Amino acid sequence: MSNIRIKNLSFGYEDSSDKIFDNLNLNLDSSWKLGLVGRNGRGKTTFLNLLRAKLSGTGKIETKLTFSYFPIEIDNPDNITLYELQEKANFEQWELERELNLMATDPELLWQPFNTLSGGEQTKVLLALSFVDQDNFPLIDEPTNHLDEASRKQIANYLKNHNKGYIVVSHDRDFLNRVADHILAIENGEIHLYQGNYASYEDTKNKRDEFSAAKNNKLKSEITSLNTSRQRVRGYSEKAESKKNAKTHKNEIHSNLDKGFLGHKAAKMMQKSKNLEQRMDKKIKAKQGLMTNIEDVPELNINFQENYHQTLLEIKDLHLSVDDKTLFSNLNLLVKNRGVIALEGKNGSGKSTLLKVIMNKSTNASYTGKIQLTNGLKISYLPQDFTEYTGTLKEFSENQKISYEELLNSLKKMGFPRSSFNTKIEEMSMGQQKRVAIAKSLVEKADLYLWDEPANYLDVFNQDQLIKLIKENQPAMILVEHDKYFIDQVASQQVHLKKIKNI
Repeated sequence: MSNIRIKNLSFGYEDSSDKIFDNLNLNLDSSWKLGLVGRNGRGKTTFLNLLRAKLSGTGKIETKLTFSYFPIEIDNPDNITLYELQEKANFEQWELERELNLMATDPELLWQPFNTLSGGEQTKVLLALSFVDQDNFPLIDEPTNHLDEASRKQIANYLKNHNKGYIVVSHDRDFLNRVADHILAIENGEIHLYQGNYASYEDTKNKRDEFSAAKNNKLKSEITSLNTSRQRVRGYSEKAESKKNAKTHKNEIHSNLDKGFLGHKAAKMMQKSKNLEQRMDKKIKAKQGLMTNIEDVPELNINFQENYHQTLLEIKDLHLSVDDKTLFSNLNLLVKNRGVIALEGKNGSGKSTLLKVIMNKSTNASYTGKIQLTNGLKISYLPQDFTEYTGTLKEFSENQKISYEELLNSLKKMGFPRSSFNTKIEEMSMGQQKRVAIAKSLVEKADLYLWDEPANYLDVFNQDQLIKLIKENQPAMILVEHDKYFIDQVASQQVHLKKIKNI
């Protein structure tokens, strides 16, 4: 057992005036299984890179541990997997096989070229590599992206039952509930440590936010009252100032009173009013300083227009194949003009391919059966792959024939950094590209939405924004997703595609 001691750590990027971390102090036990959470772009990967000395700030990070990192970059994907991994780390073959067996994964995968492995198989092999050295402390960055539910459970069981501690970054709540016994949460530029899994953290945070919101409302009311009193006092001060002018007394009964006496009296009253106003200013500033900064999650808008046809899409007795391999058979589906249908199933069962076939975007798929779309439907498609999205946001909006202003407005609500508005999409992070793709889909007018894994690369705040939006609007949607929490929150119907084993 060892510790990671972080003392007075501060860090900011050169092109930004804001610090990611400022005077951070933490003491982490290496036996803990830590889930690292927070909004996209707030410093999760930066924190991991500081630990592994890829970045340096001021302050100290003291530990005897060495760190492994997931995912490593593969230089030659055509190489045999075992040989390629041996280029990346020192280990014995049996050590890697041991970890794969613990993950209930066939070690024979090591003898295949890396690029022939499925996305889930690649994830499992690379994750196993992080644990082969017993002296390393694994740093695991987003291990569940694009994994089906079965693979997520498999990896979760592996991490949960492992005797080593780690830090794992994930936005999958169910996954974090299985694998974490402590939560590190980046909130408003600070990192807070919580004991328990994600559900415990979320419950604690919600209660704290409710308390803070109630306190803020009370302080706002007190500040409003003080501002009203301050305005009244300022009125007294201005009235006293006006009385110093002798002309104001010319019609008064006591106009023959000593003007010096009146001026002195008015000045005294004016000074008293100003002193009182200054004390009120101090009270207002003090109360403003007591207000808590709560993470703001604005509501999103969707340009959904309910079609007057009751049925938008009918699928009957559908058999779907790719390159002569059957993916599924006998699918029957009726998509109405409102309501969310979630397609579930293992990777490779044909979920994404079905969306592409409906959109007429698949080049190697064939089917028998019936796919009937209502004439004139406006369909908004959210793909997994964003490589077709290029250029600046201005150019992108013009190419997609959507409002540039509405696109920016949706991105702002999703916490997209203004500093990246002029960055080309192909140069953005995956999280930023995903938000651009979702914002585009929200802005364009549509009767039907085909969304392929919207929760991938999104932080929990953005996921909650989408969940609230979908639940309130109930647009006509076919949703492909592996995040169980997301599905359970929004789907009115869940359809499971069973992958067919081809002989």
